[in-house]
Amino acid sequence: MPTDAQSQAIRALSDLGPLRVWSLLVTVFGDLAPEQPLDGPTLSSIMGAIGIKPEATRVALQRLRSDGWITSQKQGRTSQHSLTDIGKRDSAAARPRIYGAPEAMGGGAYVILTQDARSDLDPAQFAQIGQRLFMCSDDTPLPVGAMQLAPMDLPSWLGKQIETETMRDAYKSLHAVLMDIDAELTDITPTPLQTAVLRGMIGQAWRRLARKHPDLPRAAHSPDWRGHDCRALVTKLLTRFARPDLDAIKAA
Repeated sequence: MPTDAQSQAIRALSDLGPLRVWSLLVTVFGDLAPEQPLDGPTLSSIMGAIGIKPEATRVALQRLRSDGWITSQKQGRTSQHSLTDIGKRDSAAARPRIYGAPEAMGGGAYVILTQDARSDLDPAQFAQIGQRLFMCSDDTPLPVGAMQLAPMDLPSWLGKQIETETMRDAYKSLHAVLMDIDAELTDITPTPLQTAVLRGMIGQAWRRLARKHPDLPRAAHSPDWRGHDCRALVTKLLTRFARPDLDAIKAA
């Protein structure tokens, strides 16, 4: 049985925003089973512990199968779910952005100047700061025809230009929840199943924010931006709650 602190942590993470079951499954597969099958009973145990009903999980699995992201097959009476090549590729591409250590992320930024006004650039990679000016991380491929500029420093007003109040508030809320989890679960050793649930919910709450904007240096943001602090806490907590073996989850 989960402790009151663990139950409270799951509730707090769930309350941060709408919990889309298919997206949660993307997080669970990417974290726990990027290269091996995840059997139906184990997946049901994880989702059930989060409070997801079996029918909701079935619908989400069907969506991911239709999208070509997972494949399912029967072994006896048990279903085995695995990432397809597309799922593995997408998970591998997202992994550095989601699980990258703080010291390895947000190292530098470029400003790019486009030939014409652009509305087709991905806001997860390019933050607009002017009619034809965008900021991106220093490892982002340039759009065709764009000119790259390397700023010598990042002015204090820049954060308010590239941030939205919604994202600032979302990171503040996530930071508060992660701080509570860090404090309340310090001396608690969860079971493999509880660990899988905690990792899935922490990863999902972080992933839904981290993939909405470019990975820029702290200096590019306003002082009350908590994105970098959240990454540090996510890294700390996922290190503490190390990824459990699937067989250990199954045996729990």
